[in-house]
Order: sequence, then structure tokens, then C-alpha cells
Amino acid sequence: MPPESNPSRGRPRRPHRPTHQSHRKPGHSGRQSRERTPDKRPTKTLVHLPDDVVGELKGTARPGKGGILVQVFAEAATAFEQENLAEAIRLGEQAKHIALRSSSVRELLGLAYYRNGQFKDAARELSAFRRIAGSTEQNPVLADCYRAMGKPERAVELCDEVDASVPEPVRYEGAIVAAGALADMGRVDDAITRIETLDLEPVNAGSHHLRAWYVLADLLERRGRFTQSLAYFESVAAADAESTDAPERARKLKGR
Repeated sequence: MPPESNPSRGRPRRPHRPTHQSHRKPGHSGRQSRERTPDKRPTKTLVHLPDDVVGELKGTARPGKGGILVQVFAEAATAFEQENLAEAIRLGEQAKHIALRSSSVRELLGLAYYRNGQFKDAARELSAFRRIAGSTEQNPVLADCYRAMGKPERAVELCDEVDASVPEPVRYEGAIVAAGALADMGRVDDAITRIETLDLEPVNAGSHHLRAWYVLADLLERRGRFTQSLAYFESVAAADAESTDAPERARKLKGR
């Protein structure tokens, strides 16, 4: 199972709600002369930054730069949400120069690098986030970076650090990444065991449960446990027939 960017992975910890904010060009006073036609360009839509994020940004910014940092970070977060990763990285680097010790900045920048496939840069920034914030919430993403860089042992170590305080989807992602890293090392049975430690029979299956089922089905097929593999592929296909190739893989197993 090669490392791959997962849409459910590599997201900021806190949701951002859109809000409308207008922005003037630098040096523009906002006054209009009588002869000038008013600027009717649409306002730029920025994500909403929660109060705790704004406070953290202002508290870590260089003296007198708090307001500028909040603006730049909001623009970086907006670019990230819009999948404009190059712009998110450019603005994120600007924000980092203003507040090197901001966990919010280092996290967003690391996730932008990750989703852009720049795993070494992502690992640098997410490692900084991990140190500054004292959080393991982005450890699965950081571990996937190390897996992509050919360091599966380090990936497993980082997944082992994920603690019970993080949300359930993060714990599942940690197990999924660890299983992939173990499989990279040829330890397929250990990878299966890692996934089987999760709750695989939830009352209501979320996307993280489906991902765990799919990974387990793939591992079981590799070990020749075709009946069990088929059951998990069929479960994924029944829950979501569009997002993966589970339906096709189930048909192939049936035709064996």
C-alpha cells in the first residue's frame, strides 16, 4: 500500500466557517473622488478564524505584527480550503516569518505541503507543530510523510504516540498509516493485527471506518484470506460504491 494523499487526512484541526471580508490594496485610503467610478469588484471571501486561533496568532506574532499575521493566515487558510496549495504555501511561509512559534501557522503550512506532495517540507513543519503544541493530532499525517520518504520505522513510532485524547478519526488514521508502514516492511500479519485492534463493527460507520475496512480487506487478500477480504470489500462497496474500487475488487474475488 503506497503512501497516498487521503482527502480525509491533512485537514486543519479546527473547522473554518466562511465569512465575507473586504480588503483594500496597500496604501489605498478608501476615499473615492467624485470623478472616479466606485470599485465594484466582488469582496474576497475568507474563512472565519475562531477566537482561540486569533488569540494564538496575536500572542506569537512579532511586536506590532499581530493584525497583519491574522490577515495573512486567514488568506492562507482560505487558499488551503480552496485547494490552491501553492498560494497556501506562499502565504503560510509569510506567516511563519512573522510568527515562527505559532502552532496554527506551522500546522497549516505543514498540511499544505503534505497535500501538495512535498513530504520533506511537510515533515519539517508538522514536527514543529508537534513540538510547539505538544499535540499528537497530526501524527498520522506526519507519519505518512515519513512513510513516503522511505522511513516506515519512524512512521510506526509516530503512530504509536497517538493518544486517547485525540478524536476517533485521528486514532483510526494512526492505525491505518501504521498498518501501511508495517506492510512496507513486509510485516503484513502485524499490519492486520494493527487494524483489528480497532472497532470494526460500529453502530454507524463513518468514513474512517470504511477506510479501515478497505485497508484490512487489502491486507487480508495479500495473505490469501480471500473470504474475509471479500466480506470487507463488500461492506465498503455497500456503504459507498463511488469513492473506492471496492466493488471491482469484490467482483474479482468472487470470480476466483
